[in-house]
Formats: sequence, C-alpha cells, structure tokens
Amino acid sequence: MSSSDADEVVRAYLDAVGALDLEALADTLADDVVMDLPYAPPGFPRRVEGKADVTAFFAGMPAMITPLRFHDYRLDALADDPGSIVAQYASDARILATDRPYRNSYIARFRVRGGAITWFAEYFDPVTLVEALGGTVTMPGQEVPT
Repeated sequence: MSSSDADEVVRAYLDAVGALDLEALADTLADDVVMDLPYAPPGFPRRVEGKADVTAFFAGMPAMITPLRFHDYRLDALADDPGSIVAQYASDARILATDRPYRNSYIARFRVRGGAITWFAEYFDPVTLVEALGGTVTMPGQEVPT
C-alpha cells in the first residue's frame, strides 16, 4: 500500500469521526481493528477490539457531544512502512450535558493494510475532556475552584 492510499483511508476515518458518521467510519475499519486510547480518563476504555465494538464506542458519542469537526490535519507516513501514518489534528466541539466547549489536540498512529485501518492509538489531553464534561483536576494541596 502506498502512503497516499493510507493517507486517504486515515483522512476518511478522521472526516467520519469528526462528523460522527458511523457508516463512513465503519467503511474505514478492518474487521479485526484494534483501537488504543492510552490516555483515556477513568470511565473510558483504554482498548477496544473489533469493528463492531469500535463502531459501538463511537455510536454513543452523538448523545454526548456535537460533531468533533476535526481540522488542521497533518499526516506523515513512516519511512520504513508507508502503511503506517502518524497524524496530528485538532477538534472543535461542544459537550451537550454541560454546554461547554471541547477543543483538544491529538496525535495518533494508524496502521493501514488492505485499504482499512487495522490498528490505531490516539493520544489526547484527558484533562481537557474531563473539564469539558464538568469535572476538575487539581494538584495535591491545590484548592478546588467553586
């Protein structure tokens, strides 16, 4: 697979997730896809396996958040594996329950084989998500804002 083919798959994935378009999202995933979210806060899974379960994870998002509207994509293929893409992007959404903005920055690594994503790991600032959901994160000895 060429890096431009892998780029197209990753862009299609980001566009689908950004629009919360589950059908388009499923079209980008291999049946045995693995999604890793190493920095996910408590209450969120760190790993989801299989197309059905990854799609189900995203299926719950429209009840929680407006479309993420990912933007400012930068995609780079790894020199030794053009099917592996490192992506940087940002989101601009709103959490429905709190009416707070959710703007985050992401770095992700994707592995694309046979025209579909087989594995990806997404890294984002979990504090930004927790605060948008109405939570707080404080350092020991720091007063909690009221």
